[in-house]
Order: sequence, then structure tokens, then C-alpha cells
Amino acid sequence: MNSIPSYEFCAFGFLSQWLESEFALHAAISSAPTESAIRKALAYFQVARTFKGLDSPGKTALILQALTDVRNDPTLTMPHEKVEALAGQFQMCFHRFNLSAASKLLWLSCKEPFIIYDTRAVKALSRHFGRKFADYKEYSVAWREEFARAQGSIRVACETLPKGRIFMRSCEPTDRELLDMAKETWFTERVFDVFLWEVGAKNTGL
Repeated sequence: MNSIPSYEFCAFGFLSQWLESEFALHAAISSAPTESAIRKALAYFQVARTFKGLDSPGKTALILQALTDVRNDPTLTMPHEKVEALAGQFQMCFHRFNLSAASKLLWLSCKEPFIIYDTRAVKALSRHFGRKFADYKEYSVAWREEFARAQGSIRVACETLPKGRIFMRSCEPTDRELLDMAKETWFTERVFDVFLWEVGAKNTGL
């Protein structure tokens, strides 16, 4: 049985993900996303395969239009409403209520206040934390409650990030910039995501 990952490990893991991949994806998706940016984001989060016929002409355009429509819809005031609405659009176009892809594209669009829905996170919350939820709204509540309990420990772990730069191929931010970024709520939330993904992996033995 593998041990539960430390928050220091997860903080460094997300820092690497952010600097090497997610920073550029967020920049591309949050402004004026293109079909190319959508495809890269779906591939990065390993959800491209969940869109049947994605390689067919016009399919990526449907995803882009759905994302744009949901982001700009003033009647959707709550994060879970936007995620579920986008998943509903995907269901109409691709016959799958794709919460995972919807939450990930919206997170790349805005970061806060969206919570990423992922099967490994679902497994971790269910098995490790004993949480039960029937839909994305309840999942988000459970996620936020467990994050609130862990947030203090995650913040302490993030204070060690400058020590890890020697193990990275490239790390442009200064120590001060790293620490300032690591204090942002969106950063600590994604560290918790990494923790859940590690715990929810098949080889954790949980």
C-alpha cells in the first residue's frame, strides 16, 4: 500500500503543471479561445477521447461555441449552473453529459470559482473522506468542505516551493513571486486537486 502524498509533494507537482502547461492554456482559453486552444486543452486534461467524432469537421467549433455561450450567459449566476449547462450542451452535441470536460474548460477560462470534476477526485472524496454526492453541485460542496479543512496545511506546504526550483528545468518566477502566487486561493485549490488525484489513483491501495 502506498502512503498518502504530502501536500508539499502536491504543491510542487501543481507548480510544475502550471508553469509547464496550464499557464499557457489558461492564457489561451481565458481570452479569445480558438479551436486549436480547445483541442490542446482537451488533450492536456485527457478528455478529448470522451468527445465522439471530435476529429470530424466542425466538432471542435461546437465545443468552442458552447463554452462561449455559457461563459456569456448572464442567467447562469452560480459556478455549478455554468458547469452543468455546459455539460448539457455537450450532451446535445456529443451524447454525453460531460461534467469533467465542462469543469476543466471553465476552470481554464476563469480559475476561481470553478471546481474541477474528475473521476479520481470523485473516488478520493468517496473512499478516503467518506463523502456522498449525487450531482456536481453536491460534489462541489463536499470538495469545498474538505478543502477548507486542508487549506491551512496546504498553505504551509506552499511556503516550501522556492526550495524546489533547483529540481525544475525552468522556473522564471522569483522566490517572492512564487510565494505570492502560492497564496492565491486558485493555486491552493489546485494543490488539493493534485492531492485528490493522487489519492484517487488505482495504485494508492485505498
